[in-house]
Amino acid sequence: MSSTLARKASGDGSEKKKPGLFRRALRFLTHPPHKQVDNSLADIREGLGLGVDDSHEGSKPSNDHSLLHEKPEISVMPTESMARLIFYAPDMDGQTDPGEVVWIWAPADGPQQPPRKRAIVVVGRNRNAILGLLISCNPEHRTDEDWIDIGSGSWDPRGRQSWVRLDRVLEVPELGIRRQGTVVPPGRFERIANRLRNDFNWV
Repeated sequence: MSSTLARKASGDGSEKKKPGLFRRALRFLTHPPHKQVDNSLADIREGLGLGVDDSHEGSKPSNDHSLLHEKPEISVMPTESMARLIFYAPDMDGQTDPGEVVWIWAPADGPQQPPRKRAIVVVGRNRNAILGLLISCNPEHRTDEDWIDIGSGSWDPRGRQSWVRLDRVLEVPELGIRRQGTVVPPGRFERIANRLRNDFNWV
């Protein structure tokens, strides 16, 4: 699975350096194939901000065939690098637009584990892909400045309080998402939009 990933900063605030070409080639040759898959999944989960607790809040895949592509390619980018005009325009009868909540299959902990269905709020488009922010019901995000409280909504059947991650944008092919006619209320979406404008140079 190819993904454009932004590594999280380490505890001292500095980012990890990307290995050079020689080191990456050496690591590829010296690690078994299954280890390479494990590393890839771990990197994607890190970019998505999925911790141990988060991995249990999404539902497991079932025999539901309404999502045709259960393992879409997911790219994860720093939010500032994707800065653009943001507006509220959900349209259930047209293409997926900002304000709608859709579902994707996020990778689990290892190659033998099924992916988890996770909700994201759409904040933009990039050709045939949608740009979204991850929704989580993990209360640990309450004090994290990179997350914003959006309350509860129909995206969580248990009616739990939810948070949206602001510092990472997910890019997912539109054919790889599931739509259920769910939207974030306009007032709450505007709070998300204002944070993106003020903190990440969106317009």
